[in-house]
Amino acid sequence: MCLFNMKMLTLLSVFNLLILCGTESSAISTIIINATVGDQVLFPVPVHCGSQYEVAFLLTSPINAKLASWGFGTPHKHALYEKRLQIHQNASLALQKVQIYDTGLYEIHIDCYDTAVMETTKTKFDLQVFEPVSKPLITINCSTKNASLSCCVSKGTNVTLYWEIQPMSGPSDRIDDKAELVISPGHEQDKYTCVVQNPISNATSDLQTLEKCNDQSSTGFVLYISISTATVLLFGLVIIIFIYIAKLTTDDKGNNTAIEKWNEETCHLSDGAIEATYITRIRSS
Repeated sequence: MCLFNMKMLTLLSVFNLLILCGTESSAISTIIINATVGDQVLFPVPVHCGSQYEVAFLLTSPINAKLASWGFGTPHKHALYEKRLQIHQNASLALQKVQIYDTGLYEIHIDCYDTAVMETTKTKFDLQVFEPVSKPLITINCSTKNASLSCCVSKGTNVTLYWEIQPMSGPSDRIDDKAELVISPGHEQDKYTCVVQNPISNATSDLQTLEKCNDQSSTGFVLYISISTATVLLFGLVIIIFIYIAKLTTDDKGNNTAIEKWNEETCHLSDGAIEATYITRIRSS
């Protein structure tokens, strides 16, 4: 019975130790670093040891790799980071000219070699490298029902956007966060801007109105009236020509009948007998 209790106590102690270790491990906070392409990023290295210690700089995501180490032993740098990693004396590590592909999770491990056994100190970093956003452009899409505005940006990573409306009266207001904004009736005279941003930059487009759509509507109406008028005139001209041709045909038939009657002649025979002979001549016009 006593042996069983001892085993149970041992298992409980191990279980409690695992819980405490897991709690301590999960309590390690992550430092978020937002950087612009081409910047220098500093990783703090809080060394609180004596003269003997070792620091390791690790990439843990998207891959696992040891990028550098120094302190106790021979300093080491990964071949791909030889020229971009600099170890500063002010307890910091510098990564030069960061690029988008440098985005990832990093850790710094510090081991102290003193007389007492000390746990490895870990610091986690979440490095996010962004390309700054460029000035957005707005495209106006006119239609017979509702006009719409489209916002696009040529440069930038992790870009979000939203629209701002400036009414004819009153302050501006944020109205939508989609790339295409449909303009409801009654807001044709308002002014609109598109705002794009990411964690390290933002930019705003020029003000836009729907005057272009109004101009196109007026032009379309004038073109419609012009085409309609030209069609009516052409139709009337065709009718006039048709009536004129029909009148000429009727006149030609009347002239032929008169000529036929007028050209009836009598021929006298040589023996004195008279024989009525009708000769019809039709004068061609």
